[in-house]
Amino acid sequence: MIRLISNIKLLLIFTFFFFSCSEETIIYDEIENNESTIQTATLPQTNNKLFQSFPQFSTKDKLYFGSIKESENLYSLVQMTLYSGNIPPVSLVDLLADSIQVDSAMVFFQTEDSLSTGFGLGLSSITTEEDSVFSDSLNFYTQSDFVDFESNSFLLNEVYLTPEDFSPDSTGLDTVKIMFTDENGTLDNLKEYFFDTDTYPARTFMLKDTGSMLEELFSIESIESTNGAKMRVWYKAFIDEQTTLDTFITFFAQKDINVFSPPEISDDDFNYISLNSGSGLRSIIEFDLNLIDSLSRNELFKNSNLVLDVANSNLNEDDEFYVIVSAIQDSVQNWNFTSPFIGSGDDDADSSSELETSYTIDANFIISRKIEDNQVRIPIQAFLQGYKNGLFQHNELMLYSAPVNSPFDKVSLNLNAIEVMYVEP
Repeated sequence: MIRLISNIKLLLIFTFFFFSCSEETIIYDEIENNESTIQTATLPQTNNKLFQSFPQFSTKDKLYFGSIKESENLYSLVQMTLYSGNIPPVSLVDLLADSIQVDSAMVFFQTEDSLSTGFGLGLSSITTEEDSVFSDSLNFYTQSDFVDFESNSFLLNEVYLTPEDFSPDSTGLDTVKIMFTDENGTLDNLKEYFFDTDTYPARTFMLKDTGSMLEELFSIESIESTNGAKMRVWYKAFIDEQTTLDTFITFFAQKDINVFSPPEISDDDFNYISLNSGSGLRSIIEFDLNLIDSLSRNELFKNSNLVLDVANSNLNEDDEFYVIVSAIQDSVQNWNFTSPFIGSGDDDADSSSELETSYTIDANFIISRKIEDNQVRIPIQAFLQGYKNGLFQHNELMLYSAPVNSPFDKVSLNLNAIEVMYVEP
């Protein structure tokens, strides 16, 4: 009986060994198939459009100054905290109390840039009766929806920056300092037009080139970089007749934004798939999916690409540019609509609402690829498979500039081909 069991075990081991050793990976291309189960095709484009979304500068971790690639900085806005970061917290208006003597103050910014030429940087206070004067929707095109900042501001101080002023520390950062003292006659301005939040509750600085027309790009760190603007105030607090507290406190930026005049949108832009985050330029293409509709649910897509060629751009040799392609949640209804800011569509009254409802990104398909050798190839087999399986309902894709790109970089693309490869069962 024992010998029988042993023989059975040996037979099982031999059988397992035989099948394990004889099983090999089968490469799809090695399958003999006279009917060519791998099929290729191209999909025709049926429609396309250029449209304008909100320009994207506020999402970057910099506040910019100067002009670059046909974009010009108008000003930047920085709102400071009402209370200091010290314990106990001190409010701005508390610094005007009779028991407080402000000795000096410094507003300072971090930068990792340098300059090849000098320029004047002015620091103004926004003098309105509103406590919240800007939001993320503020840009060149929506300025009329907000207070007139330049008319409602008071110049507190300015500093002239030269190339010799910059010597980065071990972290690669340098500091831009604007001092307020009795000696330079600026401290009283700061106290009257910024500390007095009862009269001017905005507590918002406006930073602006004071007229030097800087023709290079200079930036300071915004709050998104964790190195945003700060204001330090040195003062004496008279506790009683015998006690004086000599100290300082620090206020921090809590909100900031760039306001840029972006590159002009030209008639030529409408001849291409034009992308630029600083102007808010995006494009949508529609293509014929009748071929996809005609296939059975068993077909599998592979190695399918949206191929685009660079027609023109303002990229420098070392610039990188990533193109994002995404599905959209609702089909385009108005192919004439181009901008919520410019009256260029047939149904301008509904343009803004169409932008908000019809061009929403479908997070089930978002993919990005870098332009290389003046071409970008974007895999879309996941979109085609999702459309085939009912995940996507529309035959349109949105193209736009990736957030990692400079807001000043602009690229115009031509559609080369929509390549499709699928496998028949």
